[in-house]
Amino acid sequence: AQGCMQPLTIQTEFQTLPKETSKAVTHRPPTCGLQNTNNTCYMNSFMQALFLTDAFVWRIYDFSLKLKAEATKMDEEDFEFGKKVVELLQKLFAKMALTKHKHTDIWDILQAFPADYRSGEQQDVTETIRFVFDKLGGGDQALLREVFAGELQEKIQCRECGKMKVREETFTDLVLPVPTAEQAKESGIVPTMQKLLEERLKCEEMDDPNNLVTCEHCQKKTFAVKWSEITRPPPHLCLCLNRFTFNMETFDFTKEKTPVKIDEGLWIGGYEYEVYHTIIHTGKDASSGHYYAMGRRSEPTVSGDWAFYTMDDSQIKEADVSLLAGKPPKKLVDDNAYVLFLRCKQASPTPEFRIPLPLVEYVKKQDKKQ
Repeated sequence: AQGCMQPLTIQTEFQTLPKETSKAVTHRPPTCGLQNTNNTCYMNSFMQALFLTDAFVWRIYDFSLKLKAEATKMDEEDFEFGKKVVELLQKLFAKMALTKHKHTDIWDILQAFPADYRSGEQQDVTETIRFVFDKLGGGDQALLREVFAGELQEKIQCRECGKMKVREETFTDLVLPVPTAEQAKESGIVPTMQKLLEERLKCEEMDDPNNLVTCEHCQKKTFAVKWSEITRPPPHLCLCLNRFTFNMETFDFTKEKTPVKIDEGLWIGGYEYEVYHTIIHTGKDASSGHYYAMGRRSEPTVSGDWAFYTMDDSQIKEADVSLLAGKPPKKLVDDNAYVLFLRCKQASPTPEFRIPLPLVEYVKKQDKKQ
């Protein structure tokens, strides 16, 4: 359900860097891999997603994190860490854009991040995405607000008096439920991104007598209906497919391997989105496995290369996109799309990408060291 939807176009707070102090860089298809440093495939796949998002990369070199008003000690610590994250991403993206080598690494990022990220234990990529987005200020700060943030309303309507309760929310990712293989088989249809999004937003009857909501107008617990409406769609959409569910019988997480068709467009109101990056989890269950990605740049490159590439740590090659069609070959049944990055076709094109000259020199020195 979509109510009154705000326009997608927003006035940017950012500017292209001055020519005197920066170098123009032409975006290329994916060419720079990232070394796996002790089970860091989850972080590598996400860093590739951010680097392939033209609008994010263009803004980060003109972005200054702002400290909250009346900041607590924790806010100040987050602010200092967030500034460090911005600086590290600026350095990493400069290396990925300019290096003459086939791959680079995320060593500096790992050293700055909490110990969990250096432990050698694989982290869940969706938790990593939320952690990084949070440290960049989330939808409260201009970088994510202009690139990945949208707004939705969660609505609950009383069945007796018709009064409606509305909760507004800014989101930088949406979690979509994935049906079990049995449910998908019963329906006879391969689930699509559109179907999963509609399932997330749909009307739902709240008629369980043990779980009724209190209506403030009726002053008692009543039957109700709830649904969600996206009121401002984001220029870029991050969708997390909820494939890991807790099994109460085994007291462990179960992985749903249901194929999802993601090689076609997605509509939110009158806005059309297309996938440019997919993070894939490969593995038989929730406690094991490996992450890699398939994608291209979010906007057309000068070369006109619009093909998808597989980014598997330091290895990059042209992708077999049959996996994205929802009918994987038998050898890929454990390879499942987990996080999707989409760009709205009506979003404004990103201006010329420029990198500050000190970072250009930094990359030259790093390349010589290697």
